[in-house]
Amino acid sequence: MTTTARVERDDHTPLRSERRRFRLSRFTAVALAALFGLGIAKGAAEYAQRSATVQAQVAGTNAIAVHLVIAVVAAAFVVAVQVRRSRQPGGRSPSPWAAPFSARAAARLGRTLRFADGWSFKNAARALAAVLLALVVAYAPARMGAQVIDGLDPNNTVNAWGGPSYPGAMLAHYLDALVGCYAACFLLGRVLLPLPD
Repeated sequence: MTTTARVERDDHTPLRSERRRFRLSRFTAVALAALFGLGIAKGAAEYAQRSATVQAQVAGTNAIAVHLVIAVVAAAFVVAVQVRRSRQPGGRSPSPWAAPFSARAAARLGRTLRFADGWSFKNAARALAAVLLALVVAYAPARMGAQVIDGLDPNNTVNAWGGPSYPGAMLAHYLDALVGCYAACFLLGRVLLPLPD
């Protein structure tokens, strides 16, 4: 019994170590929060210059059906990932939803942009792709922040995706931003240089 218990503890030790290994990148967290704040400021500035004349609603511009499909597909994907993680032997692996904001991901981005593996056409293309994908990730919090106040302007929701209501437009824009952000993060994970062992 003692030997079995020892083996079981040893089997779980790497899992606990793996979970402790995750560290949030302070730079990434501060940068994303700053971008969200800049988005709010931009949205507030645009809201202050809003027009007093409300535009007429145009049929078919809200794309609600399209976003319902996107929401269903995104939810199914999240559930599939979570189910797969729960079935992994030895317990769950580190969360893929938190991985893009880890110190490890930030270090990989830094290595890629510094050409840590040396200069080559392949590494230059890798760095260019990383910059473009990072811009997509950076756009998401800025766009989400802008929607908070600017979305209060009826002219920005009446024909917007998810409109004409403020909550509907907010949900649609946040859904688009999150899906785009995680899609870019997924591609970044395949583009960035790995960390040395």
